[in-house]
Amino acid sequence: VTANGNAQIDTAQSKFGGASGLFDGTGDYLSIANHADFAFGSGNFTVDFWVRFNALPTSGNFSAFYGRDVSSHDLQLDVQNSSGTYKLRFIPYISGAKLVVNETWAGVSTGTWYHVAFVRSGNNWHVFVNGTPLGSTGSQSGTLDTSTDTLSIGRHTSGTPRELNGWLDEFRISKGVARWTANFTPPAAPYD
Repeated sequence: VTANGNAQIDTAQSKFGGASGLFDGTGDYLSIANHADFAFGSGNFTVDFWVRFNALPTSGNFSAFYGRDVSSHDLQLDVQNSSGTYKLRFIPYISGAKLVVNETWAGVSTGTWYHVAFVRSGNNWHVFVNGTPLGSTGSQSGTLDTSTDTLSIGRHTSGTPRELNGWLDEFRISKGVARWTANFTPPAAPYD
């Protein structure tokens, strides 16, 4: 994992363990070279993490949690400000076609830790905040497009980068595992 910009370990905020990743919204992100572990194909997977926003995106903009989308398409996870309404977006490409799971995130604010999870279980796609589904379960079959691009945490790299302004803790990618498909209690301790 390579820290870019001023991305750093910060002991001022954490969900667990006394430290978290700090991103200031201007050029800060983590990058990881392409690897087969990040090619999900048609299998189950979960991406989950804790996030605390220092600032939310302004109208028409988004802040990314995760992205692999420079020369080909794979996944994009972000929060978007759509004319004052915040949307939690999950955008994978399946056989060249964009699937957009775009759910309203009412009440999101700065200064609060949120557990966010994106899950594929078979042909079902789920988005959770604090263990509660946002919107309805999406349904789409197919194989995710394979990307050879660097995985970025804390930004999305297609077009103008949109970096996260806040903290991430316990960022986890689970290939082959649909950890949750209905309401759940968010983890109460760091992952083993």
